[in-house]
Amino acid sequence: MGKALRAIIFSICIALPALARAEKAPQWDQLSPQQRAVLAPLAAQWNHFPDFQKKKLLGIAKRFPQLSPLQQKRVQSRLAEWSRLTPEERKQARKNFTNLKKLPPQERKAVREKWLSYRQFEATHSRRRHPLPASAAGAASAVQPTTASPPQK
Repeated sequence: MGKALRAIIFSICIALPALARAEKAPQWDQLSPQQRAVLAPLAAQWNHFPDFQKKKLLGIAKRFPQLSPLQQKRVQSRLAEWSRLTPEERKQARKNFTNLKKLPPQERKAVREKWLSYRQFEATHSRRRHPLPASAAGAASAVQPTTASPPQK
């Protein structure tokens, strides 16, 4: 029994480093061209992501070709948004997602409807928050108000 146990332990010791290497997610330069194309918005941060996050993103890249063009555009947009978040904002987003998943379906639906309503409001009122482009602002400032009274009939 002692020899068998030693053989098992020896086998495990030999196999563990190989398993650890197999679990390691690739660095950016190890990705395929297709994976890099899909995950391009995350290129600058890729090598700093934890392995679990890289593996999730690799799953997205793997499924990407089967998505419709609209879904592909949405994925690319969301990856770009994610890449602009700070680590703290990402942590908060994950926490919010986890909390949302814990809600009962009816409450989740209500939150989704409120969010969609907010996004619609934001889209229709975004012009007020964003300044005019320089070319439009210059054109607007070129028109000077007059103090003359309107023409008499």
